Amino acid sequence: MPLSLQFPHGSGFRSRLWLTPAVGGVLLSGLTLALPAAATAATPSAKRTAAALVNSPVSGRVVDAKGEGLPGVTVLLEGTTLGSATDASGAYTISNVPAGSYTLVISSVGFTTSRQAITVVDGQPTQVSSITLNEDTQALKEVVVVGYGTLSRQELTTSVASVSAPQIERQRVAGFDQALQGQAPGVQVTAPTGAPGAGINVRIRGNSSITGSNSPLYVIDGVPVLPTYDRELSVGNQKPNPLNSINPADIESIDVLKDGAAAAIYGVRAANGVVVVTTKRGKSGKPQVGLNAYYGVQQLRKKLDVLNARQFAEYYNESQINGGAAPGFADVNNLPYDTDWQDEVYRTAAIQNYQLNVSGGTDKTRYYVAGGYFKQDGIILNSGFDRFNFKLNFDQQAGTKFRIGTNMNMSRTNTNGSVRSELGLGNSGTVLGTLAQIPTIPVRDANGVYATNPFSLSDNPVGNLLETNNKAITNQVIGNLYGEYDILKNLKFRSSLGIDFRTQLENEFITRNYPGTSRADASTRGSGRTGTTQQTIWLWENTVTYNPNLGEKHSLQLLAGQSVQESNRFASNASVRGYASNAVPYLSAGTERLGTSSYEEEWGLTSLFARAIYSFDDRYLATLSLRQDGTSRFDQHYGYFPAVALGWRISKESFFPQNTPVSDLKVRGSFGINGNQELGYTYQRFSAYSAGSNYAGSAGTIQGGIRPDRIGNRDLKWETSKQYDLGLDLGLFNDRLTFNFDAYRKRSNNLLLSVPLAPSTGAEQLSIIQNVGTVENKGLEFALATTNVQGENGGFNWSTNLNASLNRNKVIDLGTLVNDQNQLVDRTIINSNSITKKGQPLGVFYGHQVQGIFQSADEIKAAPTQPGNPKPGDIRFVDVNGDGKINNDDRTIIGNPNPKVIAGVTNTFTFKGLDLSVFFQGSFGNDIYNANRQALESLTGPVNQLTTVLDRWTPSNTNTNIPRAVFNDPNGNGRFSSRWIEDGSYVRLKNLTLGYTLPTTLINKARIASLRVYVSGQNLITWTDYSGYDPEVSADPFSSTSIGRDFGVYPQSRTYTVGLNANF
Repeated sequence: MPLSLQFPHGSGFRSRLWLTPAVGGVLLSGLTLALPAAATAATPSAKRTAAALVNSPVSGRVVDAKGEGLPGVTVLLEGTTLGSATDASGAYTISNVPAGSYTLVISSVGFTTSRQAITVVDGQPTQVSSITLNEDTQALKEVVVVGYGTLSRQELTTSVASVSAPQIERQRVAGFDQALQGQAPGVQVTAPTGAPGAGINVRIRGNSSITGSNSPLYVIDGVPVLPTYDRELSVGNQKPNPLNSINPADIESIDVLKDGAAAAIYGVRAANGVVVVTTKRGKSGKPQVGLNAYYGVQQLRKKLDVLNARQFAEYYNESQINGGAAPGFADVNNLPYDTDWQDEVYRTAAIQNYQLNVSGGTDKTRYYVAGGYFKQDGIILNSGFDRFNFKLNFDQQAGTKFRIGTNMNMSRTNTNGSVRSELGLGNSGTVLGTLAQIPTIPVRDANGVYATNPFSLSDNPVGNLLETNNKAITNQVIGNLYGEYDILKNLKFRSSLGIDFRTQLENEFITRNYPGTSRADASTRGSGRTGTTQQTIWLWENTVTYNPNLGEKHSLQLLAGQSVQESNRFASNASVRGYASNAVPYLSAGTERLGTSSYEEEWGLTSLFARAIYSFDDRYLATLSLRQDGTSRFDQHYGYFPAVALGWRISKESFFPQNTPVSDLKVRGSFGINGNQELGYTYQRFSAYSAGSNYAGSAGTIQGGIRPDRIGNRDLKWETSKQYDLGLDLGLFNDRLTFNFDAYRKRSNNLLLSVPLAPSTGAEQLSIIQNVGTVENKGLEFALATTNVQGENGGFNWSTNLNASLNRNKVIDLGTLVNDQNQLVDRTIINSNSITKKGQPLGVFYGHQVQGIFQSADEIKAAPTQPGNPKPGDIRFVDVNGDGKINNDDRTIIGNPNPKVIAGVTNTFTFKGLDLSVFFQGSFGNDIYNANRQALESLTGPVNQLTTVLDRWTPSNTNTNIPRAVFNDPNGNGRFSSRWIEDGSYVRLKNLTLGYTLPTTLINKARIASLRVYVSGQNLITWTDYSGYDPEVSADPFSSTSIGRDFGVYPQSRTYTVGLNANF
């Protein structure tokens, strides 16, 4: 039976919860359902006298167009604080209404607001006739933004996930792409590094390309932006993220086009999905001024435990003795220094953001103008990011048929990228170098010179940071100008001219004091490098939309369009070394020129596209689209990208029961073909030649000539994805609970891979790029949104949004080759720690399996032969192929970096002026290659180690999984193996925000319309078994075959902020 909970009068809760036992059992998870019932007595207006207060209830019922009761509808007496909410049958009662004339205001999401005048007589109940609410069709059409148009959620036949402005603004991040994490099913967002301003890895329904881009296409106010440009634009250590040019506070909504049919309208650029970003616009009315600001601090989430000075000295002496060398420390108990390098390198850093906007307009003119400043200092010394941005959206009605406008975003970002990562210990990547530097030396010696490791050539991480200045300044303009003309009543023409323009200047100066060059010749100390890049992408699009009037039951939307896009990019850089002084950090001051280079690239895209969206009686839905793209990147210029999607709203059928909780039920299916031209091989179709080669001539002479560097392939074309999707959309209790389900299969063909060539070709590069690979992704997606409790008049409200995704990735084909036995076999690509193989996911880890530790010489003698003359205390590896010896042929798959499930859940609570948002996000079933631990637990040389090595094998400590300490590691204990693979699953309290909106009575005198203050925490708690800094990591975020590696990656920070939102 249902359980009824009635809160007592005066408790502040004015809702009744109806919970089934099954639903009540998962109350804490947020998957609950609550239907408001008749409210308790409301507080009358303060302007009423006590003598007028008598028990005069107002009752009635609210129904939909079919005459059925609507639950959860808000009913208020205008100008008072009196109101109620309808129960499951649509009935409501407002108690203790003083006598007088009133206007009832009846409102509900998705319906037009209704007003009705009533008169209340003292002591007499007032019965209001049934009030009918009609669907707000116009509002529904603005819910989902798709390519070149909008649709209501009910009309949608494809898979589209939407993220609202509040979901974005709660995150304390530089860019909106990072704010997508955990907010949309099927969208995996990873911050592979915690460095301020760094790129974010966004994957929609898995990785589809092996060598090309896997990032989605971003369409910002109609202008396509590809974040993979940051790889191409980078000229040095920096790879700024171009999406950071957009202030998240300026965004109104984000819609993610996930399936092939939804994205097909973007053709050759849409194989990885499309993210449509819509920024805020002005509305008719008096000017509104908004101020959003926050300030906070960031901290290292946790420190890693490494050896102190005495522990390191003891370990190092032991490793030297086991390696047959003399100990390095004469007295381990009297060491002059015990430096904690993590304390020296990491710091508490500030984060701040300020945004001021003005919006408003008339019936003919609307505007939104905003300016912002964002600054994030890094938690590592000498790192940070800041942004100035200006936003202008303007719409003007010029006559009755013509409209013009602009969407423009201008920004200037500064990135301090002195932190280096994923470099070998000899060049001290900052993060790994900080952990590896030995504690027995100071930061600076008695003379103020940076101290270095006396046993090796590793650098000083503090000196590396402070003596390196690497700054990148990026100026970017993204926007368009448009004009619209109503040719006929339902026939509209639109033309827009868009631009994505960016320039980047990167200057790097490494001073003469840099510790890595302290032992070098004085004439070569100091180095400088300057790089510049400029890219301009023009876009001209023309569309015609026609919405003919076909009667009440037929709805048809037709779209036809043309698009031309052109890109030009120029880059140059130069580097020198040998500075006489640090006072003049310019290239002209360097005495030795190391090199100069420049590069220019152009490409173009011309397109035609069309789409038809049809609906019959709001029950049967169909969408057809076709795009033709002509790209200059391949000799086979033209391709066609069709799509079809069908939907059936079963709940609109006459046979569907009307007296059920189901308010909407729709099934849908789609198929679409998309392309991927972002392959990093713009000119690979051409052969390349170089001069300077010598050839034997007649009579023993030597003749100069040219040689082929690379053999081109004129048959190259874009990669192609074909995707099927089946979906279910369910709404219950007037959509108080909505559930969305998708099952999909995406197969990507014609993947570009490097195929070996015979040496007889004479080319320097003995490989050629061909379209030979196939990868498949298939999976399930779930999204659930519930209004658990709906209060009235500022009462308690609770809503939940939950999503989860399961994706399975598999290589279907990599082509074939002839092996050493002259047999035709399936091709396999093996990298240093991963393998790409038919039937396996992309990026799986490939190495040796650990079987334990040798305990005796007899055990070693009986085991398969291992190179390096193993001793007791060394690692025993598995002989996978059973040939009696351990070598590279015994490597096997030892881990999978691809998560099995990703999920996110947000619970939002409001009561009176208080609001609380709690957002959890997680990843499950993925493995991580902890390369940091490999360097810090190998027990092989003069670098510091993790404290786990205190349990290392010794003759008196044999019950352990940590091998013995031995200099130079003759057995290869530190080789890549299952020992370094860890479970990367985690659940994170990603964001918690508590806010309070001040009563208007307190702020009206200051001419403030609303004022909200809040405190917020980001990355507060992480539950994981991973031993590194953070499980959300990837040292090479742009690769689909080297994911899940933690190697010197900048750690994520924990952030605390206080802020305010004010409107004037």
